[in-house]
Amino acid sequence: MLSKMFGKNKIDIIPIKKLEKDKNCWGGDGIVFYLKNGKGMLRQKYGSNDTEGLSCLVYDNIPLSKFHGDEYFCPTCEKLISAGYGLDKTNDQTISKLRETLNQPFVSLEQALKNLEPLLGLLPSGYYALADLELFPTDGDGKFFWAIENKPTLNKASCQIYDDGNWSEDRPKYILPTQPPRLFNNDTAEFYRKNENYRAIAYYLDGYLCALLDGHHKAVAAALEKRPVKTLVILPATGVFLPSHSNKSIEGGLVISGETIYENELLSSLKKVRDSFPDNRMSKSEMENYLSLKDESFGTYNWSEDILRTSDYFPSAFTEACIEWAGDLSDSRLNKIITYEEACDDRTLYYIAKALFELKNPRFKQLAFFIGKNQSYVSIWNEVYSLIAEIKDEEVENFFVEFLVNDEKLRPDITKIVDDYFKVQ
Repeated sequence: MLSKMFGKNKIDIIPIKKLEKDKNCWGGDGIVFYLKNGKGMLRQKYGSNDTEGLSCLVYDNIPLSKFHGDEYFCPTCEKLISAGYGLDKTNDQTISKLRETLNQPFVSLEQALKNLEPLLGLLPSGYYALADLELFPTDGDGKFFWAIENKPTLNKASCQIYDDGNWSEDRPKYILPTQPPRLFNNDTAEFYRKNENYRAIAYYLDGYLCALLDGHHKAVAAALEKRPVKTLVILPATGVFLPSHSNKSIEGGLVISGETIYENELLSSLKKVRDSFPDNRMSKSEMENYLSLKDESFGTYNWSEDILRTSDYFPSAFTEACIEWAGDLSDSRLNKIITYEEACDDRTLYYIAKALFELKNPRFKQLAFFIGKNQSYVSIWNEVYSLIAEIKDEEVENFFVEFLVNDEKLRPDITKIVDDYFKVQ
């Protein structure tokens, strides 16, 4: 009898569907699963008072991240981001007891799902995905990920990116810390610089941002090695849409961070799934408490310059959006553009040039020179010439000399970019 009673509350992880890297929007292999009898100790909570709204990833009543915004948390508006309080402040020891498991070399996503059962069991019951992704060890807005401060600061990676009528897709790309920087140990980071077949663990929050639950030293090591950090990312369900009564071809489904799991793939009806979504509202007293909890080492820790400068090696959220908007970057497409077989509007052409530049594609200069000599694309000259000026070599010098020889001073902004280029030679 007792075993039956306790069995009802046993955590159970039921795999639903595997999505391969090239068949999802996350950027890596993923497994959708249902968590039964989740403890609900690790969850996102939302609240507001008379002046602001707050979204926190909370573990054992300790805020691990803080997103500040208006009451309705506009999905296309940048949020103010500040540091949480720290995993080390929690009373629950589930994650700390998993350290040995978390520090094992990666075998497979299926094995990771089994190994992470105690951690995943901290979540509320419901549908999730676990994806094997590569994240950049920055905040997506130009800063080393662990250099976050207690003062709320606008972060462009906290929502979709907008430019000239284009909206980017939300997806996990960057990380925020959940451990205070006073816990940093250089020897541990050096170990992971030489051993990279490990995975960090993160929870996807919003926009491009994830909270790093484990693997802060792995992320520092990756930053110093100028590579992304391999990360197992927990992706929560973000919504449900019901089938259309007027159009039978429109099925209902559950959305997990941009991917749809249709009703016939779920364990129960969409209505039951919708009704079972956890109540994540925080009270005003909880909100005031979360806002008051601050670890002073956030923003005051003395990071070395070589660590802080690592953010320069990784693309910003805007660059990631440009890569998305650029689309196909194959040689065949670039050849068609340069030979006028494919017409591109100015903004798309800029996105292609920006993507090639950031990806250090050898075709960048060819396309950029093509744009810079074509009056049809004068609206993006300033941006493209600025990219060209970042490269110091003979080809660029010759291109700029040719510009100066033919310069009729009709575009003083471009003339200044070229003049400044030679001033620092």
